[in-house]
Amino acid sequence: MQHSLKNRCIEAKRLGDDMSKAKAGTILIVIIAAIALVPIALYGTQVDVATVSLGLSVGGPLVSASSTGVNVLQIPSFTAGLSNAQVEVSSMNPYEYMAARNTARTQVVNEGDEGDTFVEITITFNLTTPSNNSLVFVLTPGRDQGTGDRTIQVLLGPEDGLTSEGEFYLSITITVKVTPPGFDQSVVDITLDPVNLMFSVQHGSP
Repeated sequence: MQHSLKNRCIEAKRLGDDMSKAKAGTILIVIIAAIALVPIALYGTQVDVATVSLGLSVGGPLVSASSTGVNVLQIPSFTAGLSNAQVEVSSMNPYEYMAARNTARTQVVNEGDEGDTFVEITITFNLTTPSNNSLVFVLTPGRDQGTGDRTIQVLLGPEDGLTSEGEFYLSITITVKVTPPGFDQSVVDITLDPVNLMFSVQHGSP
């Protein structure tokens, strides 16, 4: 009788363990499903985005001069200019948007000289929405090495004001700081003339 009671206790414990595992598995599935639905809950099934593309050219080599037979570093002059500014409006699914937003919102592709000069870029956006609200935000892609041409791409989405249909007006101001070889701090601080763009958002843009 004691042996039978012991077996029943063991069996009850086993059933209890199985139920606990099943319950834990169910809870895990629910959590995973909830996480998977977060992008849709935040953005819906489609997200309207605008990809801003800019061409930035930075030129001006370091100049050295000789004074009484000693090489002296002079503060060099650099030039900077923008070209091919454009906006492409499209739509993405919420999973693609979250991934792009978190990993590649701002991209700088250096197509020029991979020299020892460091270029630091600051981009200020002033976006006017169809409801005439003005939103200002600043992006700093970081220090990029080398002069020459580079392409800047920035992804704009709902967090940046693209929450409604209509016409948007975007003013972009870029500041460029240049630190050439032999200098610990930037020697050139250039603020370029603003670039003004207009684009239209229609829900479900291709």
